[in-house]
Amino acid sequence: MVPPSPSLPVAFCFAGQGSQYHHMAADLMGAEPVFRQWMEIGEKILRRTHGFSPLERIYDRAKSIGDQFDRLEHTHPSLFMTQFATAKMLQAMGMRPDMLLGVSLGEFVSMSLAGMIPFETALHAVARQPAVFAATSPPGALIAVLAPESLRARSHVLSQVTEVAGTNAERHCVLACLATDTERVTDELRRLDVAFQRLPVPFAFHSRWVEAARERYNASVADLSFQSPFWPVWSACLARPIEAADHGATWRIVRDPMRLRATIAAIEAAGGAFYVDLSPTGSLAAILRQELSAESPSRAVALLSPFGGNLKRLADLQKACR
Repeated sequence: MVPPSPSLPVAFCFAGQGSQYHHMAADLMGAEPVFRQWMEIGEKILRRTHGFSPLERIYDRAKSIGDQFDRLEHTHPSLFMTQFATAKMLQAMGMRPDMLLGVSLGEFVSMSLAGMIPFETALHAVARQPAVFAATSPPGALIAVLAPESLRARSHVLSQVTEVAGTNAERHCVLACLATDTERVTDELRRLDVAFQRLPVPFAFHSRWVEAARERYNASVADLSFQSPFWPVWSACLARPIEAADHGATWRIVRDPMRLRATIAAIEAAGGAFYVDLSPTGSLAAILRQELSAESPSRAVALLSPFGGNLKRLADLQKACR
């Protein structure tokens, strides 16, 4: 790994639902004490307050990486914990961010890491969300599509039964729909010869189909208080740093479309960054590489992958950041 320019700010990047899988970061769990410590702290909290073990769900020996990991009450806090623990591990190694970039659930990770919400408080808030949506929202789907968002307007089926839940890159968007319309949508995407992937998410977040959750959601976060961040927290919902968070901002994170492409453009316009993707899949780094121009000094690296090699990438990242 070629060291980044010392003038580039370091941006830790965190992803949302759909980037989880069984055994994510298992090698870090075995080899890195700080990562394991934070995962075990989260484990104790959730066992006490929600009566389940996230570690047993993540590292279930009966499951393979390819098995579905989509029960929101398990995946939501597990994904939050994994990314937070990864960031704390890097900090303990001396790698400090200059800014944070969060996408969807990753925005909660960013806010907590930046000191806006204490870890335990943020974890409680994240763990309460699944019950809110289960009680208020119809089953839905999020589908990642390797095509511009304009594809939706060119298709009668897509314009009728989907909404754009996110624009990640020039040729990468996310469509939301009701679960009952999923087959129609995927059939239409096949007809259009467009590559797609249904994300392991049970609700149509970032669309009108979760609007009914607003009142109960706001009640679930009414006890949150927010502090000023240690570092700028870039929101993929707002496409700018969060200057002062409130309860309304946390609702927008789950209700409004993800604007990752616009957020990247804004960071690049400000001079760019050395983007360190801490999502379990490394998908944000892949999107960033699509969006960065040839003239940009910025670079994007991923630490974690479902295909292993995390410890080697960690060692490479440490060398690059010395």
